Amino acid sequence: MNSENLLFVYGTLLSGLSNHHHMAGATCLGEASVQAALFDMGEYPALCVQGAWAQPLGLVLGELYKIETEQWQRLDELEEVDPDSIENSMYLRAPIQVQWRQAERPQDGPKTVAAQVYVYNWSLAGRPRIEHGDFRRHWSMRT
Repeated sequence: MNSENLLFVYGTLLSGLSNHHHMAGATCLGEASVQAALFDMGEYPALCVQGAWAQPLGLVLGELYKIETEQWQRLDELEEVDPDSIENSMYLRAPIQVQWRQAERPQDGPKTVAAQVYVYNWSLAGRPRIEHGDFRRHWSMRT
């Protein structure tokens, strides 16, 4: 599988959550996880993978999707990626190693694959960390 066509989602793009309709046309490959830090931004989460805010890294749960090339622009717009300005981008798309639980071969255990992920690009000062790394669970406890 080509990492340029794989996306790890961990927040409102997850199945059953508020922005999942933006994933129309994508294929869900199953449950997955990454090593990162997850933060509560109110209505959505932020993922941090490096720097002081990311320490210590923890398990963040999500889903792995196969994305068609034409879907990236729509998703980048949703995540407020500004192709002309890193500073003006709320999120940036970055490569990440994903532990994918292959639904068709659960006996083999998780497989490590390279994928893309949207990482938060602005300050996380004052934002609480979601220690258990599961935005779906976090959201269900709030509503």
